[in-house]
Amino acid sequence: MPPAAYIPRSLLNAETLHAYSGTGALSRGLGHTSATVPRGISIPLIFQRGIKFHLHRRQGVPDGDLVPNPRLRSRPNQIASVSKRRLASRAEEGTNIYDDFTTGTSSPSIQLVNDTTIHLGYPDQEATVVLDRHWLRDACECDICVDPDSGQKNFGTCDVPTELPIEEISSTDNGGLEVVWGKDFLTSGNHVSRYSASTIQTRLQRSLQPDAICLPTLTLWDKPIFERDHLMVDYNDWMSGEQGFLSGLHRLHTHGLLFLRNVPKSEQSVISIANQMGNLQETFYGRTWDVRHKPNAENVAYTSSFLGLHQDLLYLRDTPRIQLLHCLENTCEGGESMFSDGARAGHLIKFGSPNLFDYLLNKRVRYHYRKHGHHYEMKHPVLSENPGLIFWSPPFQASIQQFGKTEGDSRSYRKWLAAATAFRRLLEEEQWMYEYKMRPGECVIFDNLRVLHGRKKFNTASGSRWLKGAYVADDVFRSKLAVLRPQLMALGEGDEAPLEYQAKRLQDKYGLRDGSEP
Repeated sequence: MPPAAYIPRSLLNAETLHAYSGTGALSRGLGHTSATVPRGISIPLIFQRGIKFHLHRRQGVPDGDLVPNPRLRSRPNQIASVSKRRLASRAEEGTNIYDDFTTGTSSPSIQLVNDTTIHLGYPDQEATVVLDRHWLRDACECDICVDPDSGQKNFGTCDVPTELPIEEISSTDNGGLEVVWGKDFLTSGNHVSRYSASTIQTRLQRSLQPDAICLPTLTLWDKPIFERDHLMVDYNDWMSGEQGFLSGLHRLHTHGLLFLRNVPKSEQSVISIANQMGNLQETFYGRTWDVRHKPNAENVAYTSSFLGLHQDLLYLRDTPRIQLLHCLENTCEGGESMFSDGARAGHLIKFGSPNLFDYLLNKRVRYHYRKHGHHYEMKHPVLSENPGLIFWSPPFQASIQQFGKTEGDSRSYRKWLAAATAFRRLLEEEQWMYEYKMRPGECVIFDNLRVLHGRKKFNTASGSRWLKGAYVADDVFRSKLAVLRPQLMALGEGDEAPLEYQAKRLQDKYGLRDGSEP
């Protein structure tokens, strides 16, 4: 068995718990003097410090820069157990031991300790799993307890009695449990409940994250990368809901930007395209809306003026996740669409200039809309700990921002301003931004919480420009990703390298130095 080693949390990517060894610090943590880490080292770490993985060399990664196999992340519950010493310490304190670790597929030993708890012992684990009987009965998902059509429970948690006699209990071949409850409150007789190993693992998790769905790795792109990966899906392939749709959805997740072609010239087409992902999100602009020049426009997007990179509707509590723009007419001079990857810019700041990242993470910017009988306002930081979530919309930012009254507040504001300026350069400079003049019959779909969009000035005297727009909500899009997760994972990763390594690769490509400014 390969030797175990300890890696400090400082060497792990905080989002994905990946280790990065480009600086040689990982090698030193493993007791090696050079930047080269021997292949196949297993690194079991206690929960909240890391995960168990094997380092390996990947094609295109320089010698000495070893990265963990991302496919291990397809098993999010594969987490090393806590140490005996830590468990013993907690047991002495009289606390329950609910640390995350995998139960594997081995059959556990079972002990009914009292009328409240069940203790499970797994051969490949050092700790005893403690299950509460009430929790276990409440977790039953058989057709009697959960309606098979609606998926809703047929009883409430508080309906389950606190005293639950067990007639029989046994382990299953896959590491799960089968329990026969006596004098059951729901059936009045014996009730059989079966629990998979994954159900037991759920009991061990401290919290269930709604967005903790294992999906392909994001691809952080610049202009050349997107031109290389540019995907144009035929409208009929998208609407078929088969491979064309899956390929498009996969690219929409990994890159945040996708184009469709051969879209019928109908104002209803954008609705049909959006409905493949789910219901439209209606806003005060309507269920759909028109992007075209008009006098006295209530939005700068409805003019022919230059529109800088931005995200839509950051002043709403439920900012739309996916935006669609179907080109119906575009015969005027100018009007090229602009796109830039906010996730890439954010990671260049995060891993290249962490001091700037802190300012963009902690200060919230105010956005509002106070026109035509509407009043909306929200505050967001420019960057977040979520790897694919940013907030940047200068054209729609409130003019007056709150930053305090003291000299210290003023200095802090100036530092935020320097960080925001550096961030803007990482969005707007030529090598980062992808430009494309849309043609009639094309539809662009992009992640509004990640990819920034804009438009160059156009001449209304030379022709017309008309796009039909629609939105899809964050919850709707994430639901579609979750349902189709197996198919999306089967299509492979976006860029298999961890996000930190992708950012480092771009830093090296453009000669960006680590430090206070990119």
